[in-house]
Amino acid sequence: MPELSPDVIELRTVLADADDPAVIPINLAALPDLVARLDDDEAWHGFWRSGAAAHQFWLPTHPADGPATYVVILPLDKLLELRAEAVLRLWRALVGRSEGRWVRDFPTQTRDRHILILRAFDGRAAGASYRKLAEVLLGFQGRKTDWENDPRKNQVRRLVADGRYYVRGGYRGLLRYPTRLPEP
Repeated sequence: MPELSPDVIELRTVLADADDPAVIPINLAALPDLVARLDDDEAWHGFWRSGAAAHQFWLPTHPADGPATYVVILPLDKLLELRAEAVLRLWRALVGRSEGRWVRDFPTQTRDRHILILRAFDGRAAGASYRKLAEVLLGFQGRKTDWENDPRKNQVRRLVADGRYYVRGGYRGLLRYPTRLPEP
């Protein structure tokens, strides 16, 4: 369902004037490398990879046979900006334009921190001590007395705690980055 992820675009088939120069008929079923499926209520889900980008769309019914005109359903909710960006990227791909950079791309520092979080969580789950994690991930070198006063001791503990948070469901917030929704 499109409401679960702002990247899933809800489409509907509409009648359009074929003489209108703004109309772009699209044959969804003929998109190259399209992966599509019908669910139990006859809703149609499509996953299309164009170049490096992936696009997801949803129709309440099977798409038209052959080229058709579609409208996009955008809920006016807190994720509107993310949904609108997904629509623009799909449209650009369909008309052969460059999709551009995602606004949702993590800054380098944030991405690197999330990589450390995952590595720290995995290491701790595999039985590694906090000190061993700090040696491998953060470059700690020293004796036990050095470890007790080193700021990397708390840093590695925060990384593991953040990993636990994401595993328990906090990852959903990453799907909506940079939009933050209040916790239920």
